Amino acid sequence: MGYSDEILKKIKYFEKTLSKDAVYSTYLRSLDVSPIFAQYAWLQLTAFDLTELGMGLLYNILPVDFQPYAIDFTYVTPTPSETLQGIWAKFETVDFAKLYTWMTDFREYVIENFKEEFQKEVLLGIVPKAIYGVTPYGRGVYDPVVAREFLRATFWKLRLLRTPDISWLKTLDEITELIRMVGVTDEHVFNRLMMIFSAQLGAFVLGLSILGRSRLTEVKDGWGVVPTKTAKGEIHELRFKTLDHLQFGFILGVTPLGYGLLLPKQSIYKLPEGKRNPTVIKVLVNKIKGIINRLTYVTWAYSNYNKPEEMLNPHKSERTTQYHELLTQRHFVERWVANRIPPEEANPIKIRQYQNAILQAVAWRAKAHKWGYEAWRYMSEEEFKEWWLTHWKRQGLNETTLKALYEGAQIWLKRLREEKLEVGSKVKQSRLRLALST
Repeated sequence: MGYSDEILKKIKYFEKTLSKDAVYSTYLRSLDVSPIFAQYAWLQLTAFDLTELGMGLLYNILPVDFQPYAIDFTYVTPTPSETLQGIWAKFETVDFAKLYTWMTDFREYVIENFKEEFQKEVLLGIVPKAIYGVTPYGRGVYDPVVAREFLRATFWKLRLLRTPDISWLKTLDEITELIRMVGVTDEHVFNRLMMIFSAQLGAFVLGLSILGRSRLTEVKDGWGVVPTKTAKGEIHELRFKTLDHLQFGFILGVTPLGYGLLLPKQSIYKLPEGKRNPTVIKVLVNKIKGIINRLTYVTWAYSNYNKPEEMLNPHKSERTTQYHELLTQRHFVERWVANRIPPEEANPIKIRQYQNAILQAVAWRAKAHKWGYEAWRYMSEEEFKEWWLTHWKRQGLNETTLKALYEGAQIWLKRLREEKLEVGSKVKQSRLRLALST
């Protein structure tokens, strides 16, 4: 790639993201897509979070530990000094543990959300997961850290990265041995989420379904009925009565034996006034409403740390320079890989695949803020390499070539990950320091 191409990419990034016209255009687009975004948020976040909450009871993980359920941000107006440094928006993480103390203790969680007559039975089945350095000795069960991270967050990140059902299932299969350490099967994870998705639109379930999108429930012999797809590719007639049946109940033909609770026909959730959502679902509803209402703040998130004078000239924009540095890192990796592909595999498609593989080896252990990547950061280099080889071999790449590339990259891989994080935070840290000093 020539020098002029590099400059053109840099200018294009500036024009589409950081120029004054880009800021205005982003704001208009956020208004345009708001109805679609609202629909997406209700459909996706509701299904993800409710599946996680069900898994929490089955695998003894508290709501406060799950991501994305316990992730939310609030907008904070910047100070005048911060605004002068191009800080247009500040987003602070919501402390769910402080806001909802019942999320941090299984007993309080059960008492807050489940009917009194079922609380004892639910609590008897819970052995809290211990956290190294936090949980007192003898007060919980220690899971392998990496396996726990997959269950806590990474499953759901993989679903967003691999939206087609078959692709997600194949990705889960790659981590089968890891998740079995905590008594989880890829079949159960897949079936549980598919049940939630199927019932969300194919029936009307309090706390799950979307008014105007979900159908009225088909009823057979007093049970709601909806078709659902299993991990084996079979279409099964799902029978249920309440939301908790879908979240953590045992359903014959869909739930693997030992991976669900035997539940009564009525809901075991505590429903305020007999019809309102239980507290844990109310938190979810309020979170989604807040996310939808804050959509236009995306404009300022994209253009943050960008002074008014920088919006007029890409060569004066530190954010544009930051982008160029990250782009230069990427081009270094791509050129390095392209020069090391054996002649028999040196066609454009295979070269691109190998480049993507090494770029993933750099990026997935160097994500600064994105949730769901902790499992790869907690892996040792050898564990990550093993997972990485398995993943890319299944994409059709040659194991010998992959090993040669990974071993060759060890000279610079660790340092490039560190540089990626440093470059990614450089402008933000600089502007915050300058704001404090003025």
